[in-house]
Formats: sequence, structure tokens, C-alpha cells
Amino acid sequence: MQWQGLKIPLIIVSLLAGLALIFGVQWLYQKYNYQEPLNAILSQNDAIESFQIKNEGRQLQVHISIQYDQNLMQAYKEINKELTRTMGRKSFQIILEDNPDEVLNQVWYKAQYAIYQAAFQGSFQDMALAVNREALASGVAIQINLDQENIYIRLKHQGHTYDEIIPLSSRQVSGTAQVPAAGGDSSVQGN
Repeated sequence: MQWQGLKIPLIIVSLLAGLALIFGVQWLYQKYNYQEPLNAILSQNDAIESFQIKNEGRQLQVHISIQYDQNLMQAYKEINKELTRTMGRKSFQIILEDNPDEVLNQVWYKAQYAIYQAAFQGSFQDMALAVNREALASGVAIQINLDQENIYIRLKHQGHTYDEIIPLSSRQVSGTAQVPAAGGDSSVQGN
């Protein structure tokens, strides 16, 4: 079939071949520049129970489940450091995967106000007392860690975990909190 001297089937086949080549090169680039190195790094980390890497537009999402007996802050900082080194300037997001039960959900629900207040006002001792009181009343083990960037909360109960990382407010400007993203280009999400 021809249209004004052009062979339409040849044009369509060429267009499809060009698109296949572009997508194939992009897939290979993603696989060997990001997927394979990330798989190697994450599978070698003893703190990680499981992980999944998803490409969501311009941002890579790394879903991570931390081992039950691990310290959340240490594990997160190590993972974030390795991902930052491997990813370079490519944006990524660490999403914590956990397995809370109803008891953990209730403790988090009751304690979150004190935690967020501490993140914005710096009342860390009050937060620790409130969260420990809620955890103790429910028979939940708790790990609370702080660094200059985040509050790390790990609740544990009968083989279940609830993990949260709360960014600290670095300064108040006109009553609006300036919340830094954890680890440079990355950010973290809990449940």
C-alpha cells in the first residue's frame, strides 16, 4: 500500500523497530546501572529480611522489611548510605514494610501525638515517657532512637513489628516547619 509515494507498512515497521530499540536500551540501562547493583547490595545486607525495587516514574521506590531483631536506626542509616552511594543523583524513596498487629496499631495510635510533638518542639524526654508508658501498658517492646535528622520508632509484639521514621523539624520559619528529606535525595515512608 502506498500513500503519496510512501510505503506505509515499511514506515510502520521502522517506527515499531525504533520504539523497540529505544525501550530495549532503556531497560538494559536500568537493569545494569541500577537494578543489578541494588539487588546485590540489598541481598548482602543481613538486616534486611526482604526487599522489592519499583520504578515509579522518575523516582525509584525501594520497599524494605527489616529483620525483627535488628535496630531500625542502624539498619536504615546503613541502607540509606549504600543506596545513596549506588544511586548517585537518581532520586529514590525508602519505604519500610512491616507487619503490625492490632496491639501495635493501637500503641502507635495512642503514642503518635507525643512523637510528632517531639519532632516539632524537641520534647524528646516527654515523648519517651509517653511512648514507653503506652508500650508497657500493652506488653509491647519498643526501640526509640534519635539522630540529627530523624526519630526512629520500632514497636515489637509477638513476632510483629511497626516501624516509623519521623523527620525532625530543623528550624521554624514563620510558624512553618522545615522538614528535611532523609538522606539527601531520598525520603522514607512508614506504613
